[in-house]
Amino acid sequence: MKRTLLIISAMALTTMINAQAELTSWIMSTGLASYSYSMPPPGGTVNMTDSGDVQKVCYNTTDVYVQATGIAGTYVMGPWSNPNVPAAKSYTFKLTRNPTEELGTKTSVPLMGSIGVAVNGVVFYGYGDAKSYKSSTGTNEPNGDGKWYSDAWVSEGLTMDVNGNGHADGMSNYHYHANPIALYDENATTTHSPIIGFAYDGFPVYGPFGYTNPTNSSSPIKRIRSGYTLRAIANRNSTSPAGPTLAVAALGTYIEDYEHTGSNGDLDEYNGRFCHTPEYPSGTYAYFLATDANGDPEFPYLFASEYYGEVDNTSTNNNMPGGLTCGAPTVGVNEVTNLEQKSVLYPNPANNAISFSFNGELPNQLIITNTMGQVVMATTQMVNIDISNLPIGIYNATLLYSDNAETVRFVKN
Repeated sequence: MKRTLLIISAMALTTMINAQAELTSWIMSTGLASYSYSMPPPGGTVNMTDSGDVQKVCYNTTDVYVQATGIAGTYVMGPWSNPNVPAAKSYTFKLTRNPTEELGTKTSVPLMGSIGVAVNGVVFYGYGDAKSYKSSTGTNEPNGDGKWYSDAWVSEGLTMDVNGNGHADGMSNYHYHANPIALYDENATTTHSPIIGFAYDGFPVYGPFGYTNPTNSSSPIKRIRSGYTLRAIANRNSTSPAGPTLAVAALGTYIEDYEHTGSNGDLDEYNGRFCHTPEYPSGTYAYFLATDANGDPEFPYLFASEYYGEVDNTSTNNNMPGGLTCGAPTVGVNEVTNLEQKSVLYPNPANNAISFSFNGELPNQLIITNTMGQVVMATTQMVNIDISNLPIGIYNATLLYSDNAETVRFVKN
């Protein structure tokens, strides 16, 4: 059968992708996940029998449902300096496709536990570690005074794994508190960061780099800085209950050591801003990953104490209703109505080449775009596609069929 080469301009393809970023941003599962650990003995790498990343995306006009195991599949997790190891979960995240600002009382972001979901299906956790200062003992305890809550990154950062900056809690929930480095290229300082996840109010979370002028996509790229700074306090012992002195615990040990000044940084008190992005050229509210000038995590890391948008009882264990469209999210033409993906991309991550295997119909063309929405490759080749000249980063591979299209996200190492 003769194939027709379908040429789509970068602007047209970008428009199609932008319209459905909440559907096309997910890293789909391509194989088994693994982790390594140093405790208990003997350590080493353990092969898991569960798939990592996102298993399925289903949606209707109002919501997207994302099924995931909550473990990372594009890098080896671990090792950790604590005995907790991850286990696959049965998460189903429900996110609104039409997020809106909460004009009434804002919803609190939990100090601990799940507060959003990364594009690989791993949950974001809050900036607390379940402990607060107890003045009667002078220690941080789970049943502390409830005034000075210890910062999870400060207290637990050394237990995060080197490939992802994640670790597992006592219930084997693998999660990120700050700076999930496997989800963006930390050296790509001159391009807009990709979406690394979504908050439970449905608004996207970007990596640390964005446009200098929030509403001008032609402005230079800069590191987007948090609006929080350390409080100018001489000590904590004048409060009730009293906190530890600065000689005992330096500023930055506790969440309450920080305040949003309104004049410092680029982001509001929710750790976001309204801005244009490659996925939303007309603008959206978006959260940004907070890192300092060295690329290290910076308070409040992901989100602050409240969500900007409306939160509709989002949790990790939703039931999928009937009438959903499932399978590979679409980027234009007509919607994909089949219940399974038509293709599998492998390997992922990849160094020099990628290939596709197909279940039935073959596509007419493959178009690869970068996180800026720019077309970097268009080809009819579907096996051993040379990507060695592409910069390290995350890409969308869009397969164009006769009457629909599907997109798979992959990582170039």
